[in-house]
Amino acid sequence: MEAFEFSNILLIAEVIAKGAILRKESRGAHYRNDYPERDDENWLKHTIATLDGEGKVKFDFSGVTITKFKPQPRTY
Repeated sequence: MEAFEFSNILLIAEVIAKGAILRKESRGAHYRNDYPERDDENWLKHTIATLDGEGKVKFDFSGVTITKFKPQPRTY
């Protein structure tokens, strides 16, 4: 059971790391020194990760529908 859980943890870590590298922006808890600003024009979208038939992680993106609250930078 521990080996199975550990393999799942490694898979999730891979998805998080690769997804973060794909996004050329900073947003929320995801911060990149090379892209310190949000980029709603290009990156206001959902990141969708799936496994292909060979067990490799594939990424796709889908649009975000703004209904009630417009996205805005966090200011502290």
